[in-house]
Amino acid sequence: MKVVDMHCDTIAEIYKDHERGGRQSILENRLMLDLRKMQAGDYGLQNFALYVNLEQAKGSPFEFCMELLDTFYQEMEAHEDIIGIVRSYEDISRNWEQGRMSALLTVEEGGTCQGKTAFLRDLYRLGVRMMTLTWNFKNGLAEPNIVPGTDDMWPRPANTTGGLTEKGLEFVEEMQRLHMLVDVSHLSDAGIWDILRVAKRPFVASHSNARACCPHVRNLTDEMLTAMGEKGCLIGLNYCASFLDTNPDRSQVRSRITDMARHARYIMDKAGEDCLALGSDFDGIDGDLEIAGAQDMPKLAEGLKKEGIPERVVEKIFYGNAVRFFSENL
Repeated sequence: MKVVDMHCDTIAEIYKDHERGGRQSILENRLMLDLRKMQAGDYGLQNFALYVNLEQAKGSPFEFCMELLDTFYQEMEAHEDIIGIVRSYEDISRNWEQGRMSALLTVEEGGTCQGKTAFLRDLYRLGVRMMTLTWNFKNGLAEPNIVPGTDDMWPRPANTTGGLTEKGLEFVEEMQRLHMLVDVSHLSDAGIWDILRVAKRPFVASHSNARACCPHVRNLTDEMLTAMGEKGCLIGLNYCASFLDTNPDRSQVRSRITDMARHARYIMDKAGEDCLALGSDFDGIDGDLEIAGAQDMPKLAEGLKKEGIPERVVEKIFYGNAVRFFSENL
């Protein structure tokens, strides 16, 4: 079954390996995702995030992002017979007709643009088609739903007061004009509601689950799920154990297909079955994972069906909803 995945951090991990003198490649590596694993998992498209940690970018997040971008392009160009870069929906169709997988470029951290819409437009020109407004730091656009350095992320109150700034609202308007997808994963509750209020186009939560199923502040509330479903948004199911498992001993949380199915059913109940996609967060998560890499996706498909989700719906979750969404919004 074809796979479209809304989020992974693999490029940042390859970049860090190269900085240490390593030679890991997108073709084959020791990470959770590479082209060989993707082929084994029957991937059609992977969203590759340029993950920018503002504390580690040493004063120039945009420059650091350009280094990540160079890594992305070098890896993709070296293997263009296997995977092609996507700038439009037509590129997806063309790649698949040619027997190639697709790579859609995203940025994880709106602070990368340093408050400059010119930098935002430059990212678009360079192929970026989706961006989170925040990661886990407050920036000039908005506030996140968690503070770095904490040993746990729940139970903990959500950020219901720190929404979008005026600059953040300006960025949302410009992103939607460009057809660069707004990604609300990591954004505060207040910020998500601001987006729901002002957005003229559907947006995404690339790697977030249901808060009613696991009270992690990075998950979405019932009200958010319903509102996003009504707006035609897309939600990527996150495989991270902390977002799935309610075990009160947070050192013992596990990521299991049964919990993924539980979240999937709940999200679809609140937002509709057209809203749900996959958002693995591969190479951004660790721990006890039943789905531990891209090669395991056939196991997930079979597992969701065994959990009672009809094959027709599993196909929508795996690729159908995301492909339709890209056809309508890229």
